[in-house]
Amino acid sequence: MRRRCVDKFWALALGSGTPAEIPHPSWQQILEALHSLDEGVSLDLVSLTQVGMGTLTAGGGDDRRYLVVYFPANHPDSPSFTLADASLIGPPVSLTIQTTDEHEAKYAVGLSLVIQVFEYFFHTGEVSKNVHWEIDNTGKEVKLE
Repeated sequence: MRRRCVDKFWALALGSGTPAEIPHPSWQQILEALHSLDEGVSLDLVSLTQVGMGTLTAGGGDDRRYLVVYFPANHPDSPSFTLADASLIGPPVSLTIQTTDEHEAKYAVGLSLVIQVFEYFFHTGEVSKNVHWEIDNTGKEVKLE
């Protein structure tokens, strides 16, 4: 894994209403925040932003399932990417991010995948090419170069 550029500004936002912000977070702070996602009881959304590059968000925590979306810095001119795991099948899954909403099972991913994607983003400043991303959860695969 490539090491991230230390001159890039990172910010961690906790919550979906008026989020608490942590400038220049450590990996430990990010990991603790991800483990704190608990279907909105105390935390419903974690956002990690590399200024000028984009924002990776994770929300939910209902039954240890999470929705992960990447927003490029030039969003909405560029579409967002939704993390998908095609091995997750079944009925829609309820996730709480501000309010409870249903999502296709493949978009309600497990915590280990969430951690893997966040760690890669934090250390490289890029979204991982080793996982499946879809454009705005349309079912259309993102082709990363």
